[in-house]
Amino acid sequence: MDKKIISLWSLLSLVMFIICDLLMGGNAQDLIKTIIVAVVLYLLLIIGGLLKWRLAYHFLLFVVGIYTLAMMRIVFIFVAESHNGVSIIALVFAVLGIIVNLLWYRIASKQIKGDYVRIVKKNVKK
Repeated sequence: MDKKIISLWSLLSLVMFIICDLLMGGNAQDLIKTIIVAVVLYLLLIIGGLLKWRLAYHFLLFVVGIYTLAMMRIVFIFVAESHNGVSIIALVFAVLGIIVNLLWYRIASKQIKGDYVRIVKKNVKK
């Protein structure tokens, strides 16, 4: 799979998380810190993947999983608290973000599997 496509889906995943985070509101300083951490994590791992750092997509898999759980939390808050604290727009973006992340997993799985095969072949030769 083309690494550029994985990178574009990763950026879309990041944008969906940032939108959800902003829609949930909260303390401005905490929002800024959360967004900075997310941007740094995503960009470092995307750049690492493009530069053929072999574990970049594996770590990105973990990061996308964590942010998927954050979006699932928005959905659960909406359902459990009878719409208190969560707007319909935040719910829609959270559901779209979950879908984007699941599609990311589907697209990146071929690259990750190929990385595993390459690492195992390299270690077997030693």
